[in-house]
Amino acid sequence: MKLFAKYNRINVVSTIIIFLLGSIAFALLLRYVIFKQIDEDLRIEKNEILTYVKRYDHLPLPVEVHDQYITYTIIDKPVDAADRIFDKKVYNKHEHEEELRRTIEFDIHVNKVWYRINVSKSLEGTDDLIQTIIAITIAIILLILVVTFLINRIVLKRLWRPFYNTLQTLQQFNLSESGNINFTKTRIDEFSYLNATLETALAKAKADYKTLKEFTENASHELQTPLAVIRSKLDILIQNEKLSEGESQAIQSAYHSLQGLNKLNQSLLLLTKIENNQFNEVAEINLKPLLQNKAAEFSELWKSRNIKTAINLSDKIVKGNAHLIEVLLNNLLSNATKHNVSHGSIQILLDDTLQVVNTGRPQPLDKEQLFKRFSKQTTFAEDHGLGLSIIWQICIASGFSCTYNFIAPDKHSFTIAW
Repeated sequence: MKLFAKYNRINVVSTIIIFLLGSIAFALLLRYVIFKQIDEDLRIEKNEILTYVKRYDHLPLPVEVHDQYITYTIIDKPVDAADRIFDKKVYNKHEHEEELRRTIEFDIHVNKVWYRINVSKSLEGTDDLIQTIIAITIAIILLILVVTFLINRIVLKRLWRPFYNTLQTLQQFNLSESGNINFTKTRIDEFSYLNATLETALAKAKADYKTLKEFTENASHELQTPLAVIRSKLDILIQNEKLSEGESQAIQSAYHSLQGLNKLNQSLLLLTKIENNQFNEVAEINLKPLLQNKAAEFSELWKSRNIKTAINLSDKIVKGNAHLIEVLLNNLLSNATKHNVSHGSIQILLDDTLQVVNTGRPQPLDKEQLFKRFSKQTTFAEDHGLGLSIIWQICIASGFSCTYNFIAPDKHSFTIAW
């Protein structure tokens, strides 16, 4: 869930809860204030009746006014000297329906007769007023919620725009590209601090990357001369007829290791050149004849290992560097051959994509580590772990994509999409 959505959800839920509790408290407080005022009016009416009786020694004539009703009832004796205030439903002959009234009841002695007096006020208007006020309050609350949500959506989206600009800049960042990374300027202190921190960290990362790349390139170049010298010396020693069988085997082993080291050095040089964008020449290349030539080169090796082949090629023209595409195809077929099994199979299918499927070990390879440098998925002695990394880098440099899939029970598929 996005931070913006989570904040909105928390904000809306908390606001609704606060407003609901506030509305309930407001309704109860409003009801309390109105009822208190009605009770006060009823007591004032009671005092007026008592004053009238004290002055004239008889009850005033009950006069009905709007929403106020007075009734006198003769009783034998008083029940309680205290006032009794309560709500009760009474049939209204004018409205022809029952209505709720707030009533004060008290007993009074007039001319040797006890009377029970009820003074009541209708609560229908009061309830209507409370309901209207509550309805208005709820409408205002809903309006506030909608406005708050819209404001948060607009304002917060604008406030977080520098953050998303920073993320977009980071997604486009590439260590191998020259030039400094520049983030969009913002007046928000936190985002300015974040951008400054990222600029410092990325500048250091680029400097370290450049140093490491230069070291790899220089080391690979510097290794070429001593490797050539060692190889020439070993060639001379191998031609010496006075060597014993043990000495000859030792030199052959050293020569074999030197070939592996030279191959590793050439692979590192190739990766460095690819990352430095030194293969800029692009042409339209038909893959079908290239694959046919490569298949012819590998045919003797496939026969010696009893590997069956199924080749189905269509004409496919792609744009890319001729040398890199040749290396790509060579590494794909070499990988399918090197990691195959005796009496296995290789399938090469070229149409809109190039798919190379080979038999191998009956477990899938680790996709997360597969195309990383020096990542060995097998125990093959001559595998230096750069073949698939070279394929991956060539695809990135050429705008291709490379995917791996395991086909049960023992087939491994590499697909190149142009």
